[in-house]
Amino acid sequence: MTAGRGLVVLHVDGLSKRTLEEAIRDGTMPFTRELVEREGYVAHPYRCGVPSTTPFAQAGILYGDNSEIPSFRWWDREQEVPVQFGARSTFKTVADRYFKGCEPLTKDGACIAACYPAGAADDFGIAYHDRTYAQEERSRSAMRVVAPYVLNPVHLGDWAGHTILALGRTAGDYLSARSEGRKPARAYVVSDALEEIFVHHLTRFAVEQAMDEGYAPIYAGFYAYDEIAHAFGPDDGHTLRMLRHVDRTIRKIAERRRDRYELVVLSDHGQVPMTPFAQHDGRTFGQVVSDWLPGFRIEEMKGKGAGPRPEDARGLVRLAYSGGLAHLYAGDSRRRLDVDELRARMPSLVAGATAFERLALVMGRRGGRDVFWSGGEEVSGAPLDDVLSRYDDPDILREQLSRLNSFAASGDLVMFAGWDGDRQLNFEEQAGGHGSIGGEQLHPFVLARADWNVDTSRVQGAHELHAVLCDLRDRLGEGRSRAA
Repeated sequence: MTAGRGLVVLHVDGLSKRTLEEAIRDGTMPFTRELVEREGYVAHPYRCGVPSTTPFAQAGILYGDNSEIPSFRWWDREQEVPVQFGARSTFKTVADRYFKGCEPLTKDGACIAACYPAGAADDFGIAYHDRTYAQEERSRSAMRVVAPYVLNPVHLGDWAGHTILALGRTAGDYLSARSEGRKPARAYVVSDALEEIFVHHLTRFAVEQAMDEGYAPIYAGFYAYDEIAHAFGPDDGHTLRMLRHVDRTIRKIAERRRDRYELVVLSDHGQVPMTPFAQHDGRTFGQVVSDWLPGFRIEEMKGKGAGPRPEDARGLVRLAYSGGLAHLYAGDSRRRLDVDELRARMPSLVAGATAFERLALVMGRRGGRDVFWSGGEEVSGAPLDDVLSRYDDPDILREQLSRLNSFAASGDLVMFAGWDGDRQLNFEEQAGGHGSIGGEQLHPFVLARADWNVDTSRVQGAHELHAVLCDLRDRLGEGRSRAA
């Protein structure tokens, strides 16, 4: 290994190891195949843990600590605020309680299009849907990235050509899917177009700028594949063609390495095909919960409300979704309720949830211990292992679930939607998704050169990958100084 090189980490959101390897084999990602065949890259598997979401996994990768991040969105009891990531991120309202004493992966480097600043000196104006909540003095504005990009005729021509191609292809595939009776998630079709056409190009340009200016390490998130998989499903042809666009980005960045940088490509989780929950009978999960609790107001984060108006309601229940995962928060308690307390307050809720046939697994706490239900029965020991074995190695999955269940920020009940071994129910309106358990959503990868001796064999959660990457960063960077 050549000493004195900076580490560039490209995060491809939502791409499972199996899908990566299939894309390499069938020629969808020709440059990535060159990395494997000519440069000795190997796709190392690891488990991201539960929940299989970007905020959870990315916090683990960047800080080594993703505790108390129970989902893509949740209810913060202490601040009494909804917390979510994405287009209307509110994490900054609670961010001061997180990552204290952690060693960020990108300290003094560049962290581009990520959920968190991770100690970086600069994010090049590209943060994931939101301004960084702890902006460093040297971090530039987005306009300082956009302006040089659009003023460069080469970049502008590349962007314009891809825009025409992407819009036409996306519109055609959307209409084709509708004509075949499939129902792409329209909101994600729009966000995918924005990601692919604009944000993806800018993020790549920002990485190139960071490399030209000598920043190290560099971490950058690319989200277009995940967005399109939400819209059309991870097994759709349009989704898989997006990997050509991703492969082109990997090639362009790899060509700038010269003798100054080394490249790692990784993902944070995978995706599985999903069926929207409401497709069964036209009702959302919130409306089902409302049937269990007559007179209660049911509020769905990023969804519809059900039941009477808040001022007329007997009580309140909040639901926070991430694909096939749902957290349920009962009332306005400032602490998480024990399942026996919850049963005493809302007996029909616990009875309804634990026996509901479209929920594969329900989880709560009793006296500081984990409680699980499946098929209407409380399960533990061998019967629990039998349930978990349908999703993954039961010993590993039990530990992952127990960790999530230990979070004070988790719901009073944590619920996992049904899974048939291939397709999962989705509490959101998505054709593909993640956040829950089952299938490829739990199995991302780290693509790195074999001679770097990266070992992910014991990584059972994304927070355990942090030390592996920090070690590689330090080994590669020995004797390196940033270029002026």
